[in-house]
Amino acid sequence: MYRFYINNIDDDYHFMELARVFLPDDSFETIAYGGRPVAHLLGSDSYFVNEKGSNDREKIKREFYELLSGITGMRPPWGTLTGVRPLKPALEICRESSVDEMERIIKDRYLMSAPKASLLADIADYQIRNVTGVPWEKVSMYIGIPFCPTRCAYCSFASNVAPAEEHEVYLKNLLKEISYAGRLAEENRTELESIYIGGGTPTTLSSAQLDRLIGSVSDAFSIDPAALEFTVEAGRPDTITKEKLDTLKRLGISRISINPQSMKDRTLKLIGRDHSADDIREGFRIARETGFDVINADLIAGLPEENEDDFEASLREMIDLGAENITVHTLSVKRGSRLRENDPAYFRHNAETVSNMLDLSREMLSAAGYRPYYIYRQKHQIGALENVGWCLPGKHSIYNIRIMEDRQTIIGLGAGAVGKVYHPDEDRLERIANVSNYKIYSERFDEMISRKNEYYK
Repeated sequence: MYRFYINNIDDDYHFMELARVFLPDDSFETIAYGGRPVAHLLGSDSYFVNEKGSNDREKIKREFYELLSGITGMRPPWGTLTGVRPLKPALEICRESSVDEMERIIKDRYLMSAPKASLLADIADYQIRNVTGVPWEKVSMYIGIPFCPTRCAYCSFASNVAPAEEHEVYLKNLLKEISYAGRLAEENRTELESIYIGGGTPTTLSSAQLDRLIGSVSDAFSIDPAALEFTVEAGRPDTITKEKLDTLKRLGISRISINPQSMKDRTLKLIGRDHSADDIREGFRIARETGFDVINADLIAGLPEENEDDFEASLREMIDLGAENITVHTLSVKRGSRLRENDPAYFRHNAETVSNMLDLSREMLSAAGYRPYYIYRQKHQIGALENVGWCLPGKHSIYNIRIMEDRQTIIGLGAGAVGKVYHPDEDRLERIANVSNYKIYSERFDEMISRKNEYYK
């Protein structure tokens, strides 16, 4: 057991998160410490960090990174930066200087690799050039549909396999929540910038149910879906029908997601999907025939048994199918997923292979005319790497940008939805979460309704 005594800090959280990038959770502890090192504390596997008592947290983290690197021989490319939103500190620097200067600063400040700093610079440049408006002057809305045909092996989201009658019970309550939230929004003159219906898989609902859902949103918030960014996830191709997509298009929805994760049939079976790569191709064909403006496709680097050639073939096909948005995820193995249950240390394997996959994605997508436009990281991702959204110029998702920017109120409706209220005067977010289980959502529905009032305190 390694013990790291971190001098002159009040909270060891950021140091614990950094150590987790290098070491298994059960092999170390970080300890906030004040004063000089005590000889009997420092055994062969104990270390004292920040002996000079610096008050600069980033400087202490750089010292700790170098110590961990010396112990393990690793140099993780994101350096000392462990947060979910690596673009946030980069954009803060850009507000005071140029993108080029920001790239230099973050390499030095966070011991970040040159390719990762360059990636952040590209994303910052895209957002600065293409995203306008003050984020907190409008709000976005997320609506959760917590149902899927099957549950994927890596999934930890609010996603359930449930019979059609339970879909209907849930939908009736959700429509009531939408109606109540709409009344509050009207009273408070709230203006929506974007709406995102996710899950789960929203197209698990029938065509008639989707019609009722989107009609309810339009009526409650007095909007025309075609007049703002309105996205519906149709992520699982085994839920896509011509009737459902025609309904979405008729109602004014211009953006959908079809999320293959892989185009390899063996992989799809391994992760628990009951469809083939041909079903994905057919889903794209129907969507193109229906005439959606933007189709997003998600791929995951690091799925079981996949190598770099498998990933390259999947990505090439997404490009060839013409997806305007392609999000490349690094596999995250979270609590509640089957992968985590079978192998808690799965995310510590194959870091080099997955890193090569991400490098390949940047090379291929850049050559095909795509630009990186948003980025985030999660805990327990292979190699402590990242997720990057790529788009053809002008086809970015403002919702994806805003939710990672953390400077806009997001109204969350439905089971598993986590809303956020942004207080610009304090630069502070307040979370307002609904329960994640759809049955408990219905049982505690009056409480879910009352939580909507918290958006307008």
